[in-house]
Amino acid sequence: MAISDDLADRTLAVVLAGGNGTRLEPLTRHVCKPALPFGGGFRSIDFTLSNCVNSGVRTIGVATQYKPAALLAHLAEAWSGAPGGAAVVPWSADERAPNRGYGGTADAVYRNLELIDDFDPRLVLILAGDHVYKMDYRPMLEEHCARGADVTVGCVDVAVEEARHFGILAVGHDGRIERFVEKPQSKAELPRAADDVVLASMGIYVFGAEFLARALTIDAFTPGSRHDFGADIFPKLIRNTRAFAHAFRGADGSTAAYWRDIGTLRAYWQAHMDLLGPKPLLALDDTTWPIGSIATAARAISSSLDTARGGTIEDSIVGAGCAVAGQVLHSVLFEGVEIGRGATVVDSVVLPGARIGAGSRLRGVIVDAGFRVPESAVLERAGAGAEPLVLSPDAPREETTRYALAR
Repeated sequence: MAISDDLADRTLAVVLAGGNGTRLEPLTRHVCKPALPFGGGFRSIDFTLSNCVNSGVRTIGVATQYKPAALLAHLAEAWSGAPGGAAVVPWSADERAPNRGYGGTADAVYRNLELIDDFDPRLVLILAGDHVYKMDYRPMLEEHCARGADVTVGCVDVAVEEARHFGILAVGHDGRIERFVEKPQSKAELPRAADDVVLASMGIYVFGAEFLARALTIDAFTPGSRHDFGADIFPKLIRNTRAFAHAFRGADGSTAAYWRDIGTLRAYWQAHMDLLGPKPLLALDDTTWPIGSIATAARAISSSLDTARGGTIEDSIVGAGCAVAGQVLHSVLFEGVEIGRGATVVDSVVLPGARIGAGSRLRGVIVDAGFRVPESAVLERAGAGAEPLVLSPDAPREETTRYALAR
């Protein structure tokens, strides 16, 4: 057995899947971010779980909190028989932190330390359940041990104007973290002068199990702590521990690998657009790195396809049971979507069970599950840099009416 495979076998993954996703409303009005549909036939959490299984990390705890019903149902249906004997186990906030819920990302792990200890892991791999990427965690685990690290933080380059959304690191030549700033709101707060890009935390952390337990216990009894990894744990740890960064790179070791935090409506829409085109930035049909524990019925259509109802589909991903009588171009349709006769859908994401009325024109739109677009509606994103339009039964009535009545 390779060293990295042995490390993966002795690693417990903890997936933080309790986020309420306020920046994704109204799409997250009834589901948490990790349960949000993605890619025509998946849920957001499927990428993190698939990375674990494909990396040989077979013991996975999923810490749930906000509106977990859809997530729990998906885990039971899609992951109860995970490949390779993997065990995906929900850890409910109602059970681990009754009447109060988890108080932050660090608190979510602290409240489950007893369960973690029961598995007796050597390493604990902490992950977010709402990021879209394909990553083999084994090189990061091996690098962590080779350096004798106390904690290793997975990192990617992001544009400096996006720094305010992430934890930003300054790293020495040896990879050691010299400074960590959580979501800096101005360039003056950045760890060091930056030109175009900064190094951002991916929300992926490797800890030695014993070290993690000590750090979280100290934080739990620290007055004024928000019990958050980015805001509280890392700014303190890097001063007197061996904290290192692990850069997530492409296959050539130098170019940036694909990773997206889909925590905003624009990011969610853009990540779907990244799946399309002759050379998609993220391929969902890669047999060497399968996504999901069960096969999705969605399929990619690159060339023009005529449908049984007289419609056409080109450069799109189409879920099972879709009925297309109009034209669909460079879009993602989830299961059970209906496109009326003469309707045109371009650069759009249409969630399960939505209905697009005959003669409508949609461009740059997210249509929420079950929403019905009236006939002859014209709904178009304002421009290349504009936010996508969002049509949802849960959007404010005046907003939905304004969009639906556009001509």
